[in-house]
Amino acid sequence: MSLDGGEVVKLYLENLAGGFSCQSYGEIVVITTPYLYHDDDMIYVAVKELPGGKVKVTDQGEAVMHPFSHGFDLARSPWGMETAREIARDEFVELDGGTLSKTGPVEEVGRMILDVVTAARGVSDLIYAHRAYARIKHNRPAPSPSDPVVSFAGTTAYTAFLENLELFLVESDLKLIPSPKRAGGSGQVYTVHYCINGAAYLQSLNPSRAARAKAAVDRAFSMWADCNGGLTRDRKLTLLNDETFAWKAAHINRLSQVSTVVRWSERDQLPALLSALS
Repeated sequence: MSLDGGEVVKLYLENLAGGFSCQSYGEIVVITTPYLYHDDDMIYVAVKELPGGKVKVTDQGEAVMHPFSHGFDLARSPWGMETAREIARDEFVELDGGTLSKTGPVEEVGRMILDVVTAARGVSDLIYAHRAYARIKHNRPAPSPSDPVVSFAGTTAYTAFLENLELFLVESDLKLIPSPKRAGGSGQVYTVHYCINGAAYLQSLNPSRAARAKAAVDRAFSMWADCNGGLTRDRKLTLLNDETFAWKAAHINRLSQVSTVVRWSERDQLPALLSALS
């Protein structure tokens, strides 16, 4: 017999429909879908009616919580949050405060639910790309601090560098506060990559190619120079990713006026530098 495409689709939709259920909680409808997270928990979405014939669909923060329940705190991982945002953007979904959401006309609620479900599953699957999971799952040893930046499944070179950096800092027994705020003398408030051991701030520069290095240097220089009144040069660390290209001496000299510059290839000296400040 030959398969009838229409019949196949009909059977699929009938089976799929049987996996949905819903429950109303005031102005919010919570929908149980037949789709599953990586740990086989069902994916739920909440739909809230908004003025003007619009609705908002959210995952209620569940997608971010699933990796957390397995030991991967996305909120404390610059690599993890950037990758999660990329996944959400691909589905035109917002990721705000750990919650995936999409707003649109009520006529498109079906498509919006599917977009949020797809983004939620993608974000929860980041646990598979996280190195801690890989080491536990496959009994792999932790990487040596001298290992080069390595890309792995589901990441770009940019996010791979961020995860290698974070892994190095954690395994060096340094106490990290990700994305701290720091006010400059001008009143401008900056978000720095890390506050380390409560004593120093670290900003990593990781442009994708040499042509973008000057812009990255200019931004870092302006931030560090503005913070001169509150932070001494030795407490402002600029880490340069030198795996993909060689940085110009002029760029290093400029950054050295306002910060302590460390190359990624020389990162073994970081723990000693930071210990001296604690």
